Amino acid sequence: MLHTRHRALLLITLGVAGIELATHPTNPMRIRHRPATLPTDLVDSVLDHRDAILDLLSNGYAPTDPEAVYLMLERLGIGDDLGMPTHIGSPAWMIAVGESMASRYCGCTNAGTKVEVTVVDSESTHTKGW
Repeated sequence: MLHTRHRALLLITLGVAGIELATHPTNPMRIRHRPATLPTDLVDSVLDHRDAILDLLSNGYAPTDPEAVYLMLERLGIGDDLGMPTHIGSPAWMIAVGESMASRYCGCTNAGTKVEVTVVDSESTHTKGW
């Protein structure tokens, strides 16, 4: 559960930052990213979740929870209506997948250009702006 939460928040953070991810065409165990340089903390986080990210980029994401399905399709529809690319690995796709994954573990809302994520732990509640 904790890893899924961190992965969801990472995907949202990457998407909000406008970063696009893809598998490398000749080495499927490598992740390509655009822009070419990323902040060190994001590189470390991507490396920590590399296998899961590669799986998402290779196989896509298909939530089974009805609320998660609705949230993902709603976010992709909004991105599409705005003319944003919504293919696998695009920033809009990562936000949609991250919010869909997080919908089971935390409340996520989009307030303008700032995504506010409330993570609920068993011990306390932490709110972070991403």
